[in-house]
Amino acid sequence: MLDLQRAGVKDHGVVTGFLEAVWGWYPDIDRDRWDWVVAELLDSDSWMFLLAYHEGEPAGLAVVSWRLTLYGSREEGRLEAVLVVEERRHEGVGSALMEAVLNAARRRGCRELEVALPMDAEGALSFFKRFEFREEKRLLVWPCAD
Repeated sequence: MLDLQRAGVKDHGVVTGFLEAVWGWYPDIDRDRWDWVVAELLDSDSWMFLLAYHEGEPAGLAVVSWRLTLYGSREEGRLEAVLVVEERRHEGVGSALMEAVLNAARRRGCRELEVALPMDAEGALSFFKRFEFREEKRLLVWPCAD
């Protein structure tokens, strides 16, 4: 049975532990700063962290940020991450998280929800197209640091 819960500050350890387990740890990132940033985001109305639990254990995480735009009073969303632990992939965890994210976007009256993918992420591209995402924009990136 899958249980989806919106994470808050009280879930900081679960969220950071999950991210570290799935993404790994990058020694060039200051751990104290990262912990502080995650806590701030968990406490923000402009961010949503959804945890998926399978039999009481974290199985997936979706992260969305919301922002106001110049296009009127409606927000836009950016899907920052949809992550599923290896042993729960292809069991519907990612799909359940996506349905919950899309429902949250609808409830907020979101104008659009975007996701940025690496150019070679064919599997992710086909996953998002199942939810009627379409290729619409070109994203240019300027690295602020070397």
